[in-house]
Amino acid sequence: MKILRIDLWTLLFVFAFFPALAQAQSGVFRVYAGLAPTSYHITLDIPGAFNATAKSTYAAANLGATWVSPRGIYVDVSGQTSLSAKHDLWEITGDGRQKFLRDSYTLTGGYIHALPGGVSISGFGGYTYGKTIFYTPPSFGYSKDIFESKGIFIGAGAGVPALRGQFSGSLAIAGMKGNQKDDNGFDIKADTTIGFSLGGAYTYKLSEKLGVTADLRYQQYKYDFGTQIAGYTVTEKITSLGVRLGYQF
Repeated sequence: MKILRIDLWTLLFVFAFFPALAQAQSGVFRVYAGLAPTSYHITLDIPGAFNATAKSTYAAANLGATWVSPRGIYVDVSGQTSLSAKHDLWEITGDGRQKFLRDSYTLTGGYIHALPGGVSISGFGGYTYGKTIFYTPPSFGYSKDIFESKGIFIGAGAGVPALRGQFSGSLAIAGMKGNQKDDNGFDIKADTTIGFSLGGAYTYKLSEKLGVTADLRYQQYKYDFGTQIAGYTVTEKITSLGVRLGYQF
């Protein structure tokens, strides 16, 4: 976990403090950071045998960088980490809420096409990775459950100028793989499954270089572990509403 968090800060340090590297071919370079109140739900289900949902509500810190070429081709790298969170999975045993950690990282590439009147359309694709840790009560024989997901996605979006800013929306579908394990030897992998994400945002420029964005995002992924445990599925649902500041070099 510490390694993942160090990797995130190192990567974004490079983008934030050496923009000339990303501007070597000209274009626009932006860095951004913000906070997003987030609701995370994960449901573990074996029909007729077991069903449980773990929930966590927390503030997530977001950091990222985007480069857009003069021709509308862009690359974006971003990371998100939970801040001071707990989950309720083990409340069913009377053990109360336990520590919760979640990190996610996304690399996106795409193309933005400008239309008359300031309207734009885009197509994009990329790779995403997420790691969620559910700590267990001290009385358990192990300390944490871990759920990892990774996969590729493709999507489309559009932007429309309004209220002195820009409204945008996007839809993406993803082919994901999941891995559920603990630190006591349990380790199973899911078959590839399809998930989706929906996003909407409003961006307002405070100055020529500084802007603020409010965005709403919903993600849902369902993983089938049936080849490991008959009928077993895991469903992730993540909703966030955040605000971030961006600076353009």
